Formats: sequence, structure tokens, C-alpha cells
Amino acid sequence: MADLHRDESGSATARPSRSGREAPVPRIADARPGRDWVGLAVNAASGRGGGRAAVERLARELERLGFESRIAWTLDERKELVDLASDATAQPGRGRGSCRGLVAVGGDGTVAALINERPGVPIAVMPAGTENLFARHFGFARNSMKAAARIAEGHAEPLDLGLIDDRRFALMAGFGFDADVVSRHHAARLGRSGQPRPTHRAAYVEPVLRSSFAYRFPALTLTAEGVDGSEETLVGTTAFVFNLPRYALGLPFAPSATGDDGWLDLVVFRDPGPFRALHYLWLVVRGLHLNRPGITHRRVRRVAIEASGIVPVQLDGDPGGLVEPGEPPRIIEVLPRAIEVIVPDRKPSEAHRKIQ
Repeated sequence: MADLHRDESGSATARPSRSGREAPVPRIADARPGRDWVGLAVNAASGRGGGRAAVERLARELERLGFESRIAWTLDERKELVDLASDATAQPGRGRGSCRGLVAVGGDGTVAALINERPGVPIAVMPAGTENLFARHFGFARNSMKAAARIAEGHAEPLDLGLIDDRRFALMAGFGFDADVVSRHHAARLGRSGQPRPTHRAAYVEPVLRSSFAYRFPALTLTAEGVDGSEETLVGTTAFVFNLPRYALGLPFAPSATGDDGWLDLVVFRDPGPFRALHYLWLVVRGLHLNRPGITHRRVRRVAIEASGIVPVQLDGDPGGLVEPGEPPRIIEVLPRAIEVIVPDRKPSEAHRKIQ
């Protein structure tokens, strides 16, 4: 396996091997026909920038277990990788080998980018990001041997997704103060280069402080379609729509969210201001927020969101546009069983299946 790195243009190249000769970088076009394979969609800038080393370790382990790795370093390559995987599933055989699944090597943003390519095969994660909420929920570890063994075992279960406009999310959508923090952090991470730099939790301190002074907490009006099909209108200043239960730092904002029940969990915080937001956060940490006045929790299939002022949106920890006054509401819906996730070989549920 080559020692992978990028040149100044962002292209993947190879460093010389220990023998002194340059070892080739495995890429999609280098794949050998007929072998079963696993696709690796890589974000080398995730978290503290450990994506490249994680790719090397995982590819070696997969090779040891009999699977070829096809690696996508760029957006165009990722699209090609997803197309190849979907084609291999739709038209098996023909000497091309089957695709066991696609692995997001990176953080939650890398997972979100992959699911928005509409993969037709199960997905897995090699966590290399900051929070890694998706990976933690499904028990994906940074250990390459365990990750490769889990992929090789080949058991999958369906996962619901949320949809807003044409973007899908696996974790949550946020509206208001937290999304303002996310937007500021994202802008600082891009810097002058326009390319995202590795990040860490401490990098959120300045955006939190800036949002605390600058964000005005416009009112949100949320029209939710509930369990019985009826509509309810709620008002607040910060809102979340969860598919999976936890937020950053592992905070259990929506402990009843499971991701496979055909519902989304809506949590609305009513009162404005940074000090009130800090109070709400303290209640979440203690697990008391769902029983307190000013906080509303509903299980929903669909939510329409309007605002009295400009309100930022975040999707799985990345900026997701705005809710603007006078514009059509932003609509969030659940997509039941939209993708499959490779899971440990455990006592099967009704939805549990062996990947062929």
C-alpha cells in the first residue's frame, strides 16, 4: 500500500515506498475486474486531518480479508464511486465483482455528503472527524481491523433519513442559535483558501461567543404533522428535528429518536437570548429538558418552518441555508428506510439482512 498524500493542487500522489520506489496510489480506475470490492469515500481534512492514515490502514485490512478497495479522494471521484456501486448492484456479474458497501472515511460531514449521493449499497464509517455522532451511534470504531471485519461480515439494517428541499440528513437539522454557531465556524474553517481545514472542538469557542453577542433570535413558526395525522402549530426561537438521538458532545436532545421508526423528533425551545439558551443546555445535560415549560417535543412526519427574520439552518453540522421572512417555508419530511447501514452481526431484527 502506498503512503498517500496530496500535492499542492489537492491531487493524490504517492510517496516512495521503503524500497525507494514509488508505490502506486490505488484509485477507482485501477480496480481489477472480478473481485468483490469496498468503496472508500475519503475526506482527508476531517477532524485533525487523520483521514489519509485511516485509509491506508483500512485498505490493508480489507485486502487481507479478500476485498479490493476503490478509493475516492475528490467530489468527482465520489460520484463515480457511487455510480459504480449502484451499477454493480443493479447489474451483478459481468466479471466486475460485487460491491460490499461504501465507507465514509471522515466525520459526520463526510457521511452526509455520501448519503446525499443516494448510494444504492449499504454504508459504513471509519470515523476521522470531530464529533463522529453517526459513527458512535452505530458503534463504528477507529480500529481498522474491527471496521474491516464488520464490513466483511456483511450485515445491514435500514435507516430513515430526513429531507429538506433536496438535501438529506441522517442526524439532525437545526434552526436558530446553534445553526448560527455552525455557520460562523464553517466560515472560519474555510479561511481565505476556500478549502476546509482540519478542526477541533476548541475551534467552536469563538463562534459561540460571537453568536451570543450578535444573534437576534427571530421567532420561528413550525407547523408539524404528528402521529395521528393532525397538524399543530408551535412557536419558538430555536428548533431541532432529530433522526438520531444525540447532538454534539453526545448530548441527548431527543433520547427517544431511533432512526428506524418512520418518525422524526421535533424539539422546540421557546424563549430567546444566550442566557436562556445556556439554561436550556444545562437542562439537556441533566436530561430534564423534555419535562420543562418552554420546551416542546413532538414526534412528526413533516414540519413546515417559517421565521420572522433571517434564521440560519444547519444539517448534520454543516450550513444548510436560511429560513427567510416572506419566502416559502422550509419543509422537512422523513424518508423511511432510505439507506442501509452495515451493522454488527448480532441477534437479527426483522429488518436485519445478510449482504449478498
